[in-house]
Amino acid sequence: MREREPEWYERARKGPLEEAKFTEVHAGKVMRRVKEGEPQQERKGVKFRAGIAAAAGILLLVGAGVFYLGTGPFGEGNTAGPSYQHEETADVTEAGMIKTAEKTMQEQLGKKLPFQSIEPQAGADQVRVVFRNGENFAYVWVSTETGKVMMYSMSAIFGPEEIDDDMLGKAKEKLRELGYKGEFKADRSTRIVDYGRIPNQAAQVSENLFSGAAQIGYVNGKYDRAYFDVGQEEVGEDLKQTALNAMSNLRSGTVKLNKAARNTVEGRDGEITLFYGPDVFSSWFVTMNYVTHAVLEISDLSLAPADPASPEQRTEQDQKLLDMENAKLQSAAAAVADGIFGIRLEDYTLVKNQPRPGTVTFESGGTAPAIEASYNLEGVMYSFKVKREMNP
Repeated sequence: MREREPEWYERARKGPLEEAKFTEVHAGKVMRRVKEGEPQQERKGVKFRAGIAAAAGILLLVGAGVFYLGTGPFGEGNTAGPSYQHEETADVTEAGMIKTAEKTMQEQLGKKLPFQSIEPQAGADQVRVVFRNGENFAYVWVSTETGKVMMYSMSAIFGPEEIDDDMLGKAKEKLRELGYKGEFKADRSTRIVDYGRIPNQAAQVSENLFSGAAQIGYVNGKYDRAYFDVGQEEVGEDLKQTALNAMSNLRSGTVKLNKAARNTVEGRDGEITLFYGPDVFSSWFVTMNYVTHAVLEISDLSLAPADPASPEQRTEQDQKLLDMENAKLQSAAAAVADGIFGIRLEDYTLVKNQPRPGTVTFESGGTAPAIEASYNLEGVMYSFKVKREMNP
């Protein structure tokens, strides 16, 4: 079974132009929902490995056949945009624009992918040149007037033998600093570069290293965030008790702690998640602030709809939720909110029509964060969380 991965890793592997899908069974669902609770798609051929139960941010960079960004460890490079221009006359023939796009791809992505297509862009004097090889892709937009690259979006996966030693050493050192006790043996890395789709957006490059028990990401050479397993013996008894008290609001009876994991973000407190159940495939978890121990989310995904990837079931779930009385939904969430999160849901406004079927939002109307609750087809709440921004 694949390791739970934070959303930013999944987005990193897909790249900015791919739409995520929610296709996992319960164990996979719990591990990906811990951070932001949003569905994600498992990428073929690059599954995360783990011994137990089952994780990116889309990050940006500019470049072109007329630009250059350093491709050293963690992509230390120019974040302000174009760094130089070719002096020679631009080639605006189809072959010339493909050649310019290919040069950009090799310089910025560090891989040569096979050419797939060149596509005129409606309403713009541009073509989009597409390169792809399995999960690796590069989209490069080239001006048909100047022959210059206007924007691009690329993503590549690298095997363990392709990982730079300096990059790996830097990642190991940072993980130890963060508190990871295991031996980090990266089995792959990703590089994502993108620029031009957002006006005035600074150029960025994201590089991420993955293993079954830990993952770490850098943006423009600077540590950004990480996720790693934590030994159960490293979890304090106060944290364990807080989590058990929280879980009791969704599930009664004795529960067994199976796994603990931390998610850290530069400049923030970070989170710790404890996973419970009769076996390693169970999907009950509690997420807390790592510093304050405040409960942020409790979920029992065994109560979730059986096949949330089914369009028919998602439509049915969404309609049933819309038809359900607000009072019933608010009542189901009130006890959890009052007992665990210390808030009064009657002071919040319930908002339906969320993009995810079965989920409603309770808005505070003030500075307090919103609360999200998810329900199954019978109106039983299976997930309740404080909405936070862990993926800027």
